Amino acid sequence: MSIKDDLGYLWSIRIFIGLSVFIFALTAAMGCRAAVVDPELASQWTKELDMLRWIMDQPPVIIMLIIFAKNLFTSAMAMFLGLGLGIIPLVVVSSNGFLLGIVGYEAVEKAGISFLLAGILPHGIIELPVVLVSIAIGFRLGYLLALTLAREKVNISGEIRIAFHFLLCWVAPLLFLAAVIETFITPFVISVVT
Repeated sequence: MSIKDDLGYLWSIRIFIGLSVFIFALTAAMGCRAAVVDPELASQWTKELDMLRWIMDQPPVIIMLIIFAKNLFTSAMAMFLGLGLGIIPLVVVSSNGFLLGIVGYEAVEKAGISFLLAGILPHGIIELPVVLVSIAIGFRLGYLLALTLAREKVNISGEIRIAFHFLLCWVAPLLFLAAVIETFITPFVISVVT
């Protein structure tokens, strides 16, 4: 597939991309609201993040590889398990949005909006769209499976090949770049802002 073909495919799934962005934004707002209304709930969610602090004790290259592997696994799971009628992509986008809303609210409360932006934007400008497109592809696969179950003729195997192409040619390289930025550049940007 050429870049033109890839862009054409993204255009063809724009409704699913819009759906993933909408659900992410909605659940992020819900997470922020939950942090305001129920600080105990917010602290429970952030305690789960604290269990991952051991990663920060690793050498930078290991941190980068862990971040890359986690994001790639999440994206691949959201894509291909979308064949389960889109349930897994829905869980992935909702839980990530909700968690970002909680963590974002707490970061702003403790250190201000500039700290939050410094901690998210350098790598998030690449990572977030890539993950959301992966989720959109998962929604698309779930939709096509539903059409198949309704006895409509669709080309699921062709769609799975396109998903593999996107995973290998776009998602994996861009998530690797985002992991490099998150490990080596984001901490520097945070140190400059704080």
